Amino acid sequence: MMILIVEDDFDLAETCSMVLEASDFEVQVAHSAEDALEKMSVRKPDLLISDCVLPGRSGLELSQQIRSHHDRTVLPILLMSGSLRNQVAHGDSFDGFLNKPFLAEALQAEVSRLLQPVRQNVTNSAGGNS
Repeated sequence: MMILIVEDDFDLAETCSMVLEASDFEVQVAHSAEDALEKMSVRKPDLLISDCVLPGRSGLELSQQIRSHHDRTVLPILLMSGSLRNQVAHGDSFDGFLNKPFLAEALQAEVSRLLQPVRQNVTNSAGGNS
């Protein structure tokens, strides 16, 4: 499964990548919303993890744009921020939220939670026992 991380802090992006790659995920990193959309046009990820505060378009705006495209409505989206929790609240354009800083275990738990339905769909469509 492939996870796309959208984070302009290179160190945090690298740390998240290492944590997720250690759990056998394929990880791609984008450093802006525009970069993420370009990467998504080549290959759709199984999960998008995005910082809220990005250069140009915010992570929340990115998630809203993705949700507005009918073919991407099933993509799980995890937002993260150290400063916008109250402004972001809960919305229908994302599925989870992590407050920065967070522990690797919290990231792994959220990723596992958000990918559980995706994994079930893959198993069922691959001819799993129904």
